[in-house]
Amino acid sequence: MYKYYPIMMNIKGKSCKVIGGGSVAERKVTSLLEYGALVTVISPTITDKLKDYSKNGKIELINRNYSYGDLNEAYLVYAATHKEETNRDCLRECREKGILINLVDNLESCDFIIPASVKRGHLNISVSTNGKSPMLSRRIKQSLEKIFTYDYEEYLGILGEIRERVKKEVNDIEVRREIFKRLVYSDIFDRYLAGEKLDLKEELFNIYISYIKRLQGDESGE
Repeated sequence: MYKYYPIMMNIKGKSCKVIGGGSVAERKVTSLLEYGALVTVISPTITDKLKDYSKNGKIELINRNYSYGDLNEAYLVYAATHKEETNRDCLRECREKGILINLVDNLESCDFIIPASVKRGHLNISVSTNGKSPMLSRRIKQSLEKIFTYDYEEYLGILGEIRERVKKEVNDIEVRREIFKRLVYSDIFDRYLAGEKLDLKEELFNIYISYIKRLQGDESGE
C-alpha cells in the first residue's frame, strides 16, 4: 500500500459531488458542508438528514441513479454506494477527467482519504494510519481530545488576533518571529489550563506590548 500525502485543502465554494444517499454519504456531505463546499448528491434514495439539507437549500439533490457525465466540473467526488458497478463507473469517469475521488469501500483506488481529526476552532489535529487501522486512528483521536480541550479554541483565537496586529505594526521578520515564539512558549496558557485565574487575552497581549516597549527602549539607548 502506498502512502498518502498529508495536505490541507480549501474546498470553500468548490463543487463536490457525493454519489449515494445512505448514512456514509450523509457523513461525507455533513463534513463537506462544514468546510463550505458546494455539494451535489446523486441518489434515488437519501436519508432524512440529506432530505433536510435539500429542503433547506444546503445541497443540490439529483434524485436518480448516477450516469456518466454527472461528475463534470467536480473538484472532488465521493462514491458511497453499495453498488460495485456504480462505484467503478464513477472511478472511470474521474480517472478520465482528472477528478479526485474517494471510494468508501475501495481504499486502493482512492486518490485521497480523510484522517481522523480533533477540531478545536481553527486548530485541526489529524491522525492517519494510511488505512492500515482506522480503529487505531480513532483511539489516538480520543486520546488527543482529552489533551487538547476546547480551551485551545480560545487560546488560538487570541494568538490569531495578536498575529494580525503584529503583522500590521512590526515590519522586521525576525522581531515578529521572536514575538510569536515568546507567546507560544510562555507558561501563561499552561497556568490557565491548571486553573489559575487570569485574563488569558490580557496576559498574552502584555507579552507582545512589553517586548515591543523593551525593544524600543534598547533602540533609544535607555
